[in-house]
Amino acid sequence: MKKVFAWVDKNFEPVLMTVLFYSMTILVTLQVVLRFVFNSGFSWGEEVSRFIFVWLMYFSISYTTRNHRHIKVSFLVNKFNEKVQKIIMLIVDFLFLIFSSVIFISAIKICQSVIEYNDRAVTIDVSMNIIYGAGFIGFALMIIRLIQGILWKFKNFSRSLEYFENYTGIYTGAKEICFMPREKEVK
Repeated sequence: MKKVFAWVDKNFEPVLMTVLFYSMTILVTLQVVLRFVFNSGFSWGEEVSRFIFVWLMYFSISYTTRNHRHIKVSFLVNKFNEKVQKIIMLIVDFLFLIFSSVIFISAIKICQSVIEYNDRAVTIDVSMNIIYGAGFIGFALMIIRLIQGILWKFKNFSRSLEYFENYTGIYTGAKEICFMPREKEVK
């Protein structure tokens, strides 16, 4: 059971991102071919593609948060000694956690509003929570990933800065992620 949980922890977002990306690509390609070759098409294709894209974006943000691959400006932080750098990184993670929590609460309110007013998508007649739920799920995942990262940093505060920062998630198993290109062994 522990191995299954570890696999899901490492691969949840990459698997979903891959499925969503290829689904969106196939749908858009099919829509283009139908429209320009056969003067036809799906009335719902573009809207579904947009929904898929939004879900893909939120899973991608969670994935980058897990592997510490998000954009950062470290010019000023690198001027400090290692201990101060670690403290600043922890403060930034806590601020991002607070921000994500506020947005998560806002996403809950938006989803409740959609339920209250019964907002529906135009072409496929489904609840708009299909798209707004992406924010709810995405920020919930980001909060989980941020907490995991903060706990990692507290556990490894005394280790080297490289290990503490865990850039690209290498020390938490990023090399074991599905669809990750394998490095060739040098002989």
